[in-house]
Amino acid sequence: MKLWVCGQYRSGKIKNVVWDLSGVFSSKKKAISACKNKTYFIGPIELDKQSSDETVVWSDVEYPLNDV
Repeated sequence: MKLWVCGQYRSGKIKNVVWDLSGVFSSKKKAISACKNKTYFIGPIELDKQSSDETVVWSDVEYPLNDV
């Protein structure tokens, strides 16, 4: 099952990014509606799937309000 994370970017560059979790949603549309400004991002995550212990670039992240 795919869920959607909404977070707010705070600072930093790749491998040292600081962000706050805003919520986890059942649809992309709901995650986008939780974005308050251009610093908010969304990204998919699979339920019950362990992620890597290595730091990775989350390639599916979108900043939906940057397109507005």
